[in-house]
Formats: sequence, structure tokens, C-alpha cells
Amino acid sequence: MQRDLHFLLDILQSSQLIVSYIDRFSKDDFICNIQLQDSVIRRLLIIAEAARRISDTTKLKFPAIAWQEINGMRNRLVHEYDDVNLDILWNTLQFEIPALIEELKFQLPLNEDAQY
Repeated sequence: MQRDLHFLLDILQSSQLIVSYIDRFSKDDFICNIQLQDSVIRRLLIIAEAARRISDTTKLKFPAIAWQEINGMRNRLVHEYDDVNLDILWNTLQFEIPALIEELKFQLPLNEDAQY
């Protein structure tokens, strides 16, 4: 579990960074800002790689996390990089990433106000 905890914390940290990256931007800003897109996509790839490394046993302890969808997003970003729908990506950032943060904060034994 210690190894898995490290990966879960990587997911949490990357998710929190994504939120901080997009916090002051609108959807239109995001669509026009390639550097911002690149930063967010990099963090999404870290989330997906960390998720891939987590044991199946630990994944079962987090049933609210959409493990398959995380992997599917990774595959889309990597293999179909030239056909990423930025509207779908923006919705993921607005709804799925905050939900992921809340789930991890709820489930993990963390310092309440810490940023990881």
C-alpha cells in the first residue's frame, strides 16, 4: 500500500495543479492557449501513469474513481493527440478533476489543509 499511496498522492498533486492552472481562465482562454493546454495535458498524463501503476487491490478500495476512464483519456491524449476535443477536455477539467480531488481527500489519510 505504501507504493500505491505514493501514486495516489501523485494523482492528487497533479489534479490540484490542474485546478490551479485553469483557475483564472475561461473555456475560451483555454482553447486559445496552447501552453496552458500543454501544461494540463502533461498533468493528465501523470495522473494516468500513476493510476496505471496502482495495484488492483487498492483500486478496489476506491470504487468512485473512474480508473478505466482515466486510462481512456490517456490513450486519447497520446494516440489521438491530433484529434483531442477541447470541449470534452474542458468539461473533464471542470467536473471530473475536482471530483477526483474530493474523493482522494476523503479517502486518504491526509493533513486536512495540505496541498500535495
